[in-house]
Amino acid sequence: MSVTLVEAAKYSNDVLQKGIIELFVRKDPIFDKMGFIEILGNGLTYNVESAEAEAQFYSVGDTWVESTPEVTQTTANLVILGGDADVDNFLLATRSNINDLKQEAIAAKVKAVKKKYMDAFYYGHTTLDAKGFNGLHKLIESATYNTVAIGSASGTEVLLELHYLEEAIDLVKVETPQLIVMTKLMRRSINKYLHGVGGVTYREAADGRVQTLFGVDVAVSDYARDTENVLNEYATGKWGYDSDVATTGTATSIFVLSFSPKACQGIQQGNMAIEDLGVLETKDAHRFRIKWYASLMLQNILTCTKVTGVDPDGVVAA
Repeated sequence: MSVTLVEAAKYSNDVLQKGIIELFVRKDPIFDKMGFIEILGNGLTYNVESAEAEAQFYSVGDTWVESTPEVTQTTANLVILGGDADVDNFLLATRSNINDLKQEAIAAKVKAVKKKYMDAFYYGHTTLDAKGFNGLHKLIESATYNTVAIGSASGTEVLLELHYLEEAIDLVKVETPQLIVMTKLMRRSINKYLHGVGGVTYREAADGRVQTLFGVDVAVSDYARDTENVLNEYATGKWGYDSDVATTGTATSIFVLSFSPKACQGIQQGNMAIEDLGVLETKDAHRFRIKWYASLMLQNILTCTKVTGVDPDGVVAA
């Protein structure tokens, strides 16, 4: 069974644990939609369909050709993510509201844990960080099935034409596209074009209006970046970044995601937890530990796509 962290928080009987989960997922379009599967052990092995099966017409007496999907076995390993937050005992003794001080320290650490997870969600690569997990750029890397790579082979980002995004949406099969994710700068560039040709489209939702493109909800992420390096991506021969992904360029990517056990899916062993480690021996402070055993998987490569090598602040066209 797959449950979003938003739903998991509702069923938690631990008030402090419920509080850190709610803080973690607050106003986040990914965690609003992405479910997490509870697993036993330290990882989940699953088959990734890397090529579709084919069929053909035959004449009487023809030799039939076998064709099955190409499947690659992959393991999504749980990682240990977390951090310690120390609260100074002197401040605990002298501040008028002890709970406020604890909450400030814990909230700051939750923010750091979320930043680390979401950075890996987009840019994680276990070859570069064996303690982490593979993120979307690594999981979505097929030039045939799920990647519209528009940047030049020389490493230059290219202006976005919206038909490239429409192509990426059309590549999503098996599931229905649920979310288009981009940076704030990329959205501003797209909206500047849209305002010039008729306006931005929206749909009404429970929490307000949601922008749409080609009938799919649009969301921005502070964790996707406008500093992707096109050359390092294209040099691999595939389309998953393997070095200097997010800090040495001026490009960005747009992701088209669906969420389900076969699509963009989190795994975890137990909910995010907080431990009170008590008073420290070598430091006049009280320590709290936030930890989470979690990872990310994409079982069917036809369920999520991306447009990559995009100039985020350039002029957008049709």
